[in-house]
Amino acid sequence: MNARRAPQPQAPKPDDPQDAELERRRSDMGETQHRAPPSPTRAFRLTVEYDGARYAGWQRQSNARTVQETLEESLEKFLHQRVRADAAGRTDAGVHARGQVVKILAPGAAISADALRRAANAYLPDDVRVASAVECSPDFDPRRDARLRWYRYSILARPSPPAIDRFRLAHVARPLDWGAVDRGLALLRGEHDFRAFRSSACRAPRTRLTLVEASRSDERPVHHFDFKCRSFLHHMVRRMMGLLLEIGAGRHLPEIILDMFETGRCPRPYRTAPPQGLTLMRVDYADGDDAG
Repeated sequence: MNARRAPQPQAPKPDDPQDAELERRRSDMGETQHRAPPSPTRAFRLTVEYDGARYAGWQRQSNARTVQETLEESLEKFLHQRVRADAAGRTDAGVHARGQVVKILAPGAAISADALRRAANAYLPDDVRVASAVECSPDFDPRRDARLRWYRYSILARPSPPAIDRFRLAHVARPLDWGAVDRGLALLRGEHDFRAFRSSACRAPRTRLTLVEASRSDERPVHHFDFKCRSFLHHMVRRMMGLLLEIGAGRHLPEIILDMFETGRCPRPYRTAPPQGLTLMRVDYADGDDAG
C-alpha cells in the first residue's frame, strides 16, 4: 500500500484580489518611505570668453568641434549629468567672444555659482573660460531676453600681415580712404531694413533693425569697428565690414548703402569680411546686468 501524503499548505493565489490589494498597499508604503523628494532645478548664468580660432563656431555640430560642445562636456564631468548650454548668440567659425552669455540647468546640484565657475575652468581647455557665474531664474532666456549686443571687428591696416594676432585681426594691406569709411558708417546707423546684409542661409523673419552704434576707433595700425544692436542677422556684421572696406578702397561710394536699404540687394557682389576679426564683446539685459 502506498502511504498517503500529508496535505501541503496551499500558497495564496496570486490573483486573489484581497492578497493583491494588500501587496499593492505594502509596496506603495515602502516606495513612499524610500522615495526621495524631487530635486529643485537650479539655473546658472555664465559669462564665457573664448578664442574661436580652432572651433567651428558656437553651436554643436555632428562633424566638427564647437564651443558649445566643449563647454557642455566640461560641465558634465563634475556635475555627473547631461548639461544643455544655451547662448545669447551663435557665433560663426573663427569668431571670438569676450562676453558670450550662457544659461545652464543643473537639477539638484549642491554647488555655489563661484564653485561652478572654478570647476568648469578646471576642465576647460585654455582657449575657453567661464569669466563669471551667477545663479538665475530657470525662466531666463539668454537669447530672447537680450536687449543689446555689442560686436567689435578689428583690422590691421599695414602692408605686412600680423604674426602674433593673426587669429584675432583681419588684415588689409592696401591704403584706405578712412573718410569714406566713416561716411558709410554714419549711413548704417539708425533704423533700416538690413536684408541686403544677411547671408543666403539666414531665415530671420524680421530684417528691420535699429543699429544704435556703428563707429570706428583709430589705434593705428589697428582699427576697431563697433556695432551695437538688439539683434543681428546671420553674417550681418561681416557683410557690412566687407562693404565698408570696399568703400574705403574706392570700389563703391558710401551712398550705395542707401540703395541697398531700399532695394534689399547689392548691385555688385563683394567679399564678406573674414571671421577672425570679429568678437562678441558684451550682451546687455533689462535687469542692468551685462556680460563682458
